[in-house]
Amino acid sequence: MRRNTRLPAALLAVLMTAALSTACGSDDDSGGEGGSSAGGSAPDKVTYITGFGTFGREAYAYVAQDKGYFRDAGVTVTIQPGQGSGISLAALAGGRAQFAPVDLSSTIIQVGGGKVSGVTAVAAVHQTTDAAVMALADSDISKPADLEGKKIADPAGSVIGALFPAYAKLAGFDAKKVDFVNLEPQQLGVNLAAGKVDAVGQYRVGRPNIENAVKGKEVVVLPFGEYLTESYGAAITTTTKIAEEDPDLVKRFTSALLKGMRYTIDHPEEAAALMAKKHPTVNAKAAAAEIELVDDAVQPEEDGAPIGTMDRERVAGAIKALVDAGAVKPGLKPEQLVSFDLVPKS
Repeated sequence: MRRNTRLPAALLAVLMTAALSTACGSDDDSGGEGGSSAGGSAPDKVTYITGFGTFGREAYAYVAQDKGYFRDAGVTVTIQPGQGSGISLAALAGGRAQFAPVDLSSTIIQVGGGKVSGVTAVAAVHQTTDAAVMALADSDISKPADLEGKKIADPAGSVIGALFPAYAKLAGFDAKKVDFVNLEPQQLGVNLAAGKVDAVGQYRVGRPNIENAVKGKEVVVLPFGEYLTESYGAAITTTTKIAEEDPDLVKRFTSALLKGMRYTIDHPEEAAALMAKKHPTVNAKAAAAEIELVDDAVQPEEDGAPIGTMDRERVAGAIKALVDAGAVKPGLKPEQLVSFDLVPKS
């Protein structure tokens, strides 16, 4: 007796459609983030929090998404605007995000103070700390000591506020004589222009946005890096659990993200236009100017070293500087902060 091997037409159509879908993959409007990885498996899904809002300095993540770099690495990425290092660290530790650029000095203070655990840096974004305070040039603020008796606006959870006591000690003035007020990132420049505050906390590369908000007035920048010379700035940070259990995901994500950084630096106007399209409140001109400043911040001093590199001795020096400033207790080791085996290498 012969077995009838013909399938019903409806079932055959379903199977053929599934086969075609598997063979062709799929893309979405944000750059194909629904596609599968090179190995054919379903893409890993992660949430990435930007360092600070949707300013031009954050464009590289959106570029990596738009250009399909994450898709090609087999990762589906949801990007959420961040609100500062402290909040990002809490989100990572709480499992609400898997990756975020966090100022390494903030991580040192938070981990060293026992406020957060289970996080690790895997690549540097900025090779020096980008934290700074900005004021109008026509004010009486021209050096760090001039900040005594003044009012500084800064978002809650920002690295500027966390680092300020250490910066003040190293710069030789009393941090307790400075009044900090919390404002949202978008309110900083407006309040500075209106004279409601004397200065604002801001990343150094954010100067174009502040200048735009104060209608082109000259701005004085007091960078923390003049005193915290060993410190890195923002570093791509994840959880120790992910770093230990899925190092391949970390490497794929980091590689795609830093590829986005390279493209962004090489094409600042295109990247700024992308940001303005995704976030209409972004000023494309200011964003492009900010991206151009990012170039110097991300380039390693060592010839031939890749973007993202991190050095153990420098991390140790950053810890020591914060210990000496009284910002953290002794005993913290670089390996408690950075997964050096995952850091980009030549």
